[in-house]
Amino acid sequence: MSNSTQKRKILPLAEMQPTMTNFSTVVLIISKSSPNLFLDKLSGNERGVITLTVRDSISHITNCTCWGQKSCVDEYDAMLHIGDAVDIVGAKVMSLSMPHEPRYQPRATLSCALTVNEGSGHIVRHDTNDTAVKALQQLIHKPHKPLGSALNLVEVVSGIGLQERLINAYVDLLVVVAAVRPLRELKRKLTPSHGKDNGLLQCLELIVIDASYPDGMLLSLWQAEWIRRAQYWEPRRTVLHLIDVRISYSDYYRCPVLNHAACTLIYENPQAAGGDCDALLSFVATVPLKNFEQSVLTDLQDLPTACEIQSQMTTKQIYSRAEGELCNPANDRFTAVLYCMVTKFDIDGFSMNTSKKCTTCQRLIPRNQNDCTSEACQLVFSLESNEPRHSSFININIELSDQTGTLIESRLSGHVAERVMGIKTDDFQRLSEREKTGLKWRFLLKYFEVKLLIRKPAGMRKNLSAIVVDMQEIALNKLVEKIAVF
Repeated sequence: MSNSTQKRKILPLAEMQPTMTNFSTVVLIISKSSPNLFLDKLSGNERGVITLTVRDSISHITNCTCWGQKSCVDEYDAMLHIGDAVDIVGAKVMSLSMPHEPRYQPRATLSCALTVNEGSGHIVRHDTNDTAVKALQQLIHKPHKPLGSALNLVEVVSGIGLQERLINAYVDLLVVVAAVRPLRELKRKLTPSHGKDNGLLQCLELIVIDASYPDGMLLSLWQAEWIRRAQYWEPRRTVLHLIDVRISYSDYYRCPVLNHAACTLIYENPQAAGGDCDALLSFVATVPLKNFEQSVLTDLQDLPTACEIQSQMTTKQIYSRAEGELCNPANDRFTAVLYCMVTKFDIDGFSMNTSKKCTTCQRLIPRNQNDCTSEACQLVFSLESNEPRHSSFININIELSDQTGTLIESRLSGHVAERVMGIKTDDFQRLSEREKTGLKWRFLLKYFEVKLLIRKPAGMRKNLSAIVVDMQEIALNKLVEKIAVF
């Protein structure tokens, strides 16, 4: 505890009164907003505000809003993190008079909140040698709401049709992390409040599941503090108690999704009586998780052998079984033999025909990035500086046509592409444009027997994918024979 804190009377949050202007307390940070910067029109200086959600007991939670010059707010942002025990010194106590707070910050369980103004109050990290801090830090895993009150994911998915009630609603959920996708950077429109911000907004997408809905729902995190923590969450092992998470409908994914909002609280691996978490983890351990990655990379794992694929289908039948009247929701994949002509095989010119994967986590690396952005992978890279950080693989979108239509989602990738094309990825990347054009015409407008693994649209995969397992050129007379017999 700092010297300035020792000279003040330390009070618990429960003793806050709206008349207090010099309130000091020791609390645990359980959530933190991103700094909001703005230009002070009176002084012309850049100022900012950051909000900490804090607690000092199971049932007592409130928000502490910190105002100051940009340098002060930036210092708080760099110094204070979720899970830290801190001393709040010289805060002003504000009454929460509204019965229902606007959803710009997590809901408090107390009727008062704290405000710290630069110059009259401050926040410092609590003395780590204080034995009482360990008990306080245990509160990071202690939900203030019962786990049994959380909804099931299937209730959210099935109820999304009641748009008036559930679109943009806020709910409580108990879920397990099924997958953590690579960090994305999105461009945003710059405003004066961004100052020298480069206009990039980070987003981390996760897939979460529970016993009622193993297909999974997407959870998007936008705040830097939660993104930093989430990159260490383990699929199948990390349980999340989401409080006031926002539901919306994604036109892109064509399904309901979850968003971490300004008012959302997350308890990681919550510790509570009742055995809900143990039951959820036991369920997850016994069911095969679906493939939640957007990338074709994971579709290339566990491919069937070519000899196992025997069912002949037309393009029309493939689409009908995957998306149409013959679709069986019980299965998310099937195999097919397609006799067809290759009508698209773009590997020359400006076509993007190779992809990169991280050598550590094996995730796809976006084309605009050189390395995986995961902090865990960056740590490995720093320890093994001479090792390659990514590897490349052939990844070509092709189109296959027969007498019933064209399969436009076909993809020739990885070791299958190397075998079919007779060239390794490194050698393929060194080909000249003329050599690539020559290779293309070995396949384009030729007839093939193609064996495919079809993955249906499901959960977070909005389109079907048709992965080439094997393809062999076939003579026209044999093609006619196969089609005639079929």
